[in-house]
Amino acid sequence: MPWPVPPTETRSREDLRRHYEIEKSLSDRLRRATTQERRTLYGEVYDELFRRVDLPTLDPESRRQVAALEGRALEPLLTPDCVFLEIGAGDGALALEVAARVRRVVAVEASAARVPRDRPANFELVLSGSLELPLGDAGVDVAYSCHFLEHLHPDDAPVHAAQVRRVLRPGGRYLCVTPNRLWGPHDVSRSFDDAPAGLHLREYTHGELARLLRRAGFRRAAALRLGGTPRPVSVAPYAALEGVLGLLSPGWRRRLLPLVLRGGREPFRPLEQVKVVATA
Repeated sequence: MPWPVPPTETRSREDLRRHYEIEKSLSDRLRRATTQERRTLYGEVYDELFRRVDLPTLDPESRRQVAALEGRALEPLLTPDCVFLEIGAGDGALALEVAARVRRVVAVEASAARVPRDRPANFELVLSGSLELPLGDAGVDVAYSCHFLEHLHPDDAPVHAAQVRRVLRPGGRYLCVTPNRLWGPHDVSRSFDDAPAGLHLREYTHGELARLLRRAGFRRAAALRLGGTPRPVSVAPYAALEGVLGLLSPGWRRRLLPLVLRGGREPFRPLEQVKVVATA
């Protein structure tokens, strides 16, 4: 049963349907593409999406608040001398926020459409729609992606994880944030389908993401707890609860969602968002 259109949605049902049909078509291209074709197709797909759809965006103040929240989650991982990598940097707001706290920032993004041109000297923008990160081995201290992994073809997610592991120094950490599939779908198909049909090609639980990262060569994978000071905690309780919730119907899970959120803010709502810190 699809989710109802949220009251915060300012577009008409017709505009939302048009967006859905465009994303579904682009998603089908990615799902049908071969591994070789997908090496360059991600950039083409998102450039086309930005041309054809007027995507809703946060106002500048709200975007700054989200970037500050992300920065707070990352703060325990950052040091003044570290190299920070953001994968799927979007409009670059977080990377710009972090640039003042670290030695160097590398922002990887498939499209430059939303990244500001006015950037500090320690900020490097790398345009790449490829799975291969165009960076040397073991040169990054902290890597971060938020609402990125779900946009990858399921066959490409392990390749991405291995690439992040490759560019991290020994002991470096990767904070990966992605929507929890138990409350999905989280893309535009949310109001039309029971499973992701837009550009979320696969959504994950804490347990699934932790296993993916460990199989890619990370030594440890922990959940990130944000109450008080952000800190890594065992992923086991999250995975166990997800196992129980997975036995329920989508309708029952939807009824439980308000009890789970407890006033958390996107993109870090408890359980609705998967937050895993993996150590190289």
